[in-house]
Amino acid sequence: MKSKEKKEKPVFVDDGHTIASMDCEVITGYKSDEQRKKHEEIRKLNLSKKERRAIYLGVFKYFLPYFLCFVAAFVTILLVMYFGMR
Repeated sequence: MKSKEKKEKPVFVDDGHTIASMDCEVITGYKSDEQRKKHEEIRKLNLSKKERRAIYLGVFKYFLPYFLCFVAAFVTILLVMYFGMR
Protein backbone atom coordinates (compact mmCIF):
# COMPACT_ATOMS: atom_id res chain seq x y z
CA MET A 1 0.00 0.00 0.00
CA LYS A 2 1.11 3.46 -0.82
CA SER A 3 1.33 5.91 2.01
CA LYS A 4 -0.68 9.04 1.46
CA GLU A 5 1.43 12.15 1.58
CA LYS A 6 -0.27 15.34 2.65
CA LYS A 7 0.04 18.15 0.18
CA GLU A 8 0.97 21.48 1.65
CA LYS A 9 -1.67 24.13 1.00
CA PRO A 10 -0.44 27.56 0.02
CA VAL A 11 -0.91 30.18 2.73
CA PHE A 12 -3.33 32.94 1.71
CA VAL A 13 -1.98 36.43 2.29
CA ASP A 14 -4.37 39.35 1.92
CA ASP A 15 -2.55 42.20 0.21
CA GLY A 16 -5.59 44.52 0.18
CA HIS A 17 -5.98 44.41 -3.60
CA THR A 18 -9.58 45.08 -4.74
CA ILE A 19 -10.75 42.91 -7.60
CA ALA A 20 -14.15 44.54 -8.13
CA SER A 21 -15.67 47.76 -6.85
CA MET A 22 -18.47 47.06 -4.39
CA ASP A 23 -20.02 50.52 -4.75
CA CYS A 24 -23.35 49.99 -6.41
CA GLU A 25 -26.86 51.26 -5.89
CA VAL A 26 -28.34 47.83 -5.27
CA ILE A 27 -26.49 47.34 -1.99
CA THR A 28 -28.56 48.29 1.06
CA GLY A 29 -27.32 51.45 2.68
CA TYR A 30 -25.73 52.84 -0.47
CA LYS A 31 -26.05 56.60 -0.85
CA SER A 32 -24.97 58.59 -3.85
CA ASP A 33 -22.98 61.79 -3.42
CA GLU A 34 -26.13 63.90 -3.95
CA GLN A 35 -28.00 62.00 -1.26
CA ARG A 36 -25.07 62.37 1.14
CA LYS A 37 -24.97 66.16 0.56
CA LYS A 38 -28.73 66.50 1.14
CA HIS A 39 -28.48 64.38 4.30
CA GLU A 40 -25.65 66.54 5.62
CA GLU A 41 -27.62 69.73 4.91
CA ILE A 42 -30.57 68.38 6.87
CA ARG A 43 -28.30 67.36 9.74
CA LYS A 44 -26.80 70.85 9.89
CA LEU A 45 -30.25 72.28 10.68
CA ASN A 46 -30.09 70.64 14.15
CA LEU A 47 -33.85 70.21 14.49
CA SER A 48 -35.16 68.95 17.80
CA LYS A 49 -37.59 66.02 18.05
CA LYS A 50 -40.43 68.43 18.69
CA GLU A 51 -39.63 70.44 15.55
CA ARG A 52 -39.31 67.31 13.40
CA ARG A 53 -42.66 66.01 14.69
CA ALA A 54 -44.26 69.36 13.89
CA ILE A 55 -42.91 69.16 10.33
CA TYR A 56 -44.20 65.60 9.89
CA LEU A 57 -47.60 66.56 11.29
CA GLY A 58 -47.82 69.57 8.97
CA VAL A 59 -46.98 67.45 5.91
CA PHE A 60 -49.49 64.80 7.02
CA LYS A 61 -52.23 67.42 7.43
CA TYR A 62 -51.39 68.89 4.02
CA PHE A 63 -51.69 65.57 2.16
CA LEU A 64 -54.60 64.13 4.19
CA PRO A 65 -57.40 65.64 2.01
CA TYR A 66 -55.75 64.31 -1.18
CA PHE A 67 -55.37 60.87 0.38
CA LEU A 68 -58.98 60.83 1.55
CA CYS A 69 -60.19 61.83 -1.94
CA PHE A 70 -58.16 58.99 -3.42
CA VAL A 71 -59.62 56.48 -0.95
CA ALA A 72 -63.16 57.78 -1.54
CA ALA A 73 -62.74 57.50 -5.33
CA PHE A 74 -61.33 53.98 -4.98
CA VAL A 75 -64.22 52.86 -2.75
CA THR A 76 -66.76 54.48 -5.11
CA ILE A 77 -65.29 52.64 -8.10
CA LEU A 78 -65.35 49.35 -6.19
CA LEU A 79 -69.00 49.89 -5.17
CA VAL A 80 -70.00 50.77 -8.73
CA MET A 81 -68.26 47.64 -10.01
CA TYR A 82 -69.79 45.46 -7.29
CA PHE A 83 -73.38 46.63 -7.85
CA GLY A 84 -72.90 46.89 -11.62
CA MET A 85 -71.94 43.19 -11.83
CA ARG A 86 -75.10 42.03 -10.05
